[in-house]
Formats: sequence, structure tokens, C-alpha cells
Amino acid sequence: MPFGKPLALYDQTVIRRPVPAVDPAWVARTAPGGQIRVPIYTLYHPAAPLTLTIQHNGVASGRFGALPITALPWEPGCPCGLGPVADAAFFVGLMLPGVRRLILHDGAPTTHALWLEGPEDSWVEVTRPQGIAPRVQQGGGRRLWDEVMQTWRRWEQLGRPRVEDLGVTVTPSAQWAWAWSSTTPLTASR
Repeated sequence: MPFGKPLALYDQTVIRRPVPAVDPAWVARTAPGGQIRVPIYTLYHPAAPLTLTIQHNGVASGRFGALPITALPWEPGCPCGLGPVADAAFFVGLMLPGVRRLILHDGAPTTHALWLEGPEDSWVEVTRPQGIAPRVQQGGGRRLWDEVMQTWRRWEQLGRPRVEDLGVTVTPSAQWAWAWSSTTPLTASR
């Protein structure tokens, strides 16, 4: 290839492996009007499909697609109480990057446990035997359960957006999630 010859741009870029964020190089290599399709995951929730359209100014923006019904292995009666589970959990994952969610069972069919771990050696354990109020224990440098509940309240205040109501905008120097419209950027709770 001769030095200085421009690279061809793609009309469509398809990434099949889930990633935590959009690589700006994909935007740079996709032609205006082209699309990028990529599953985005958080440590709090499995991946959701994202379709971005490249604008003429090199900015990409688009919405998440609906989640498969089996996307979230969450037990009924989980102590999280986050309403429509998949939508709220995906929102929490977008807003609290670095917080990992695990669901554990102690073998008893009526006891559920949720474990969260995050930055600054932070952790949360929520257990709820059937018929008993949840017990929350947390430690480390951050109060993760408080952050999750604050983020959940924000999701409620925004009108409980479904995954399909959320999107991402990517510029050469930044990217952010948004709800309902790309003019309503969301910022992380922390």
C-alpha cells in the first residue's frame, strides 16, 4: 500500500463479541450513514445489542435493542426489588461501571443472596430468606448498595426507561449513555 493512501471506509461494522464500550476506531473506519452493531455488556448485566449510525461529523449515536427473554438469569423474589428486572439492572450497570453483580444460592430453595463487588475493595451481600425482610451488609471504600439504590431511584425518576429507550453517543474523544434522546446524557452516579 503506498504511503499516505486513505483507507477505505466500511458501510457496516459488526462486532459479535460483547464489549464494555465502543472503540472510537470503529467509528473512524465506518462511512457516514454506515452502522456499527455491537453487543455492550456491563459487569452488572449481560450484553444488550447496540446499533450506532455514523453521522457526517464523525459522531456515532444509536439505541440499544431489546434484550432476549433469557438474557438475565435472575431469580424471582431476588432481594434487589428493582422493578422490571432487565431494564433496571441494565441501567444500573451503565451508571455504575466496575460494579459486578453475582447471585448466589445457599442450597435452600427459599433463600436468595445477591453479592456485589466493586472498586476500592467495596462489597455488598444482600440475603432474603422467604418471608423475612432483606438483610444488607456492605463494606469497603464505597457504599455500593446505597449507590445501587440511588441509581434505581434515578431510573424511576426518568420514567423507568426500557433498554430500548437507552442509547450511546460516541465522539472521537468521549462517549456517553443517554435516555429517551441523545440530548439527555446520563452521567455515572459516582
